[in-house]
Amino acid sequence: MGGDAFESTQRLSEEDYLKKCAEIKLLLDTAGVSFGFPVEVTDKQEICKERGKDKPYGDVDVIIAVEDHGRRSEIVKLLKNSVGLEGGDVLRNDTTYSFLSKERFQIDLQFCKKENLAFILAYQSNNDFGALLGHLLTPLKLKWSKLGLALKLKIPNVSGVGTCKAELVLTKDLSVVCSFLALPGHSLDGKTRMSTTEIFEVLTSTRVFFFTDYDVKYKIRERRKRRPVSDCFFNLLESNQNDLEEQKRNLLKKDEVEMLFRNFRNKMIKYEEYISLISEQFNKKDEVLERLASLKECANSKHAPNPKFNFQILCSWCPDMEQNIVGRILAKIKSKHSGIGKDAFEEWINVTEIEDIKSEVDIIKCIFQ
Repeated sequence: MGGDAFESTQRLSEEDYLKKCAEIKLLLDTAGVSFGFPVEVTDKQEICKERGKDKPYGDVDVIIAVEDHGRRSEIVKLLKNSVGLEGGDVLRNDTTYSFLSKERFQIDLQFCKKENLAFILAYQSNNDFGALLGHLLTPLKLKWSKLGLALKLKIPNVSGVGTCKAELVLTKDLSVVCSFLALPGHSLDGKTRMSTTEIFEVLTSTRVFFFTDYDVKYKIRERRKRRPVSDCFFNLLESNQNDLEEQKRNLLKKDEVEMLFRNFRNKMIKYEEYISLISEQFNKKDEVLERLASLKECANSKHAPNPKFNFQILCSWCPDMEQNIVGRILAKIKSKHSGIGKDAFEEWINVTEIEDIKSEVDIIKCIFQ
């Protein structure tokens, strides 16, 4: 996403974008698969033009409900051969395949399970809406991702280990998410296009809005220039900052969930009591307590291997390879997904489907065969 996977890509006008979506739709309809295009903000062309971008679209994103890896390859080949640049590369990043069209427009094909299609279309709708919402959730130990609304669990300051962390998905039911956060249903229906002003009004009225959460590091001018929707949001935020919190408090006066968030932020309630009360909202209290107990057990065992994917599991997937080669494969995977912080690889394992981990292993195995 973003149109920066290749050099010398071309941006798309509104006409270009709609035409390319129509070409792709025709091909995918013929292939008999379920798919969708994440909706864009209604004033995208206008806000991009104000920032010196005559063509508002950096790429074309398509979400395709195909789980089988062989079938995915067929779909990629079909689209690449039909609308792709002759001789051009196909780049893969987990479940997303990218290539250039004949006009050098970047096309991103993101594959998912059929039951996840509606959720992912909603999650990626209206450009930066999801990212701006996610930033509000972070101080409240909540996370908004392609897996759903999750609660972040941790056992801090474990001697010799550091902080043990995990995530527990509370729900991916969009109506439940909207009810819990006090979001209007249309904001996450995956179909309704909102304007940047509507995004601002929705987010600043939600239970999780606290003005100080949008601190200075999220207002860096160069970053905002690259993200027109975010830039519009922050411009509105800066011009209305004196009234926003008071308006929200009046709107949600005596709201128990908003008060729970406020008390946690003000350190009037301890972390374990807070996550227990949050989990009760989703009938997940027992699961949260079990996961915390598991984290404590992990801490006591001095960082036990992840039961989902570890060296022994990798050995079982590569029965004909020597263990030193298996170790090198694991090292390459770990290096690729280490990101920032020592827990990044563990987090990648936790949020990645086991089939996609296996697929990544198969790609790297080819290097050593």
